[in-house]
Amino acid sequence: MPDEIRTSKRDLVARVATLELLAADLIHILWQVSPQAMTKLLGDAQQDVEIGHTRVALPVGEHQRDRLYTVLLTRQRMLRRKSSDAGRAREPQSPADAGDRH
Repeated sequence: MPDEIRTSKRDLVARVATLELLAADLIHILWQVSPQAMTKLLGDAQQDVEIGHTRVALPVGEHQRDRLYTVLLTRQRMLRRKSSDAGRAREPQSPADAGDRH
């Protein structure tokens, strides 16, 4: 039984890591497609974090409030544009570069 639990925990960790990588890839692509929309989304995420600090505490357990705050901060962190993305957005793209993307 303990081996089954360890295996299921490892499987869960692998699945979560895979989802995090997929989310990071999607955010990277969205920054390339629509920087203005992503900037607005980042602003919304920052506002959500600020609201979380200033509003009356939710009538839930402390661990749930901490989890909400962690989720909001993670969202804000993930939506930030990576410096390598910002540099690529300013580079002029030649028609040859456009053909290399898939």
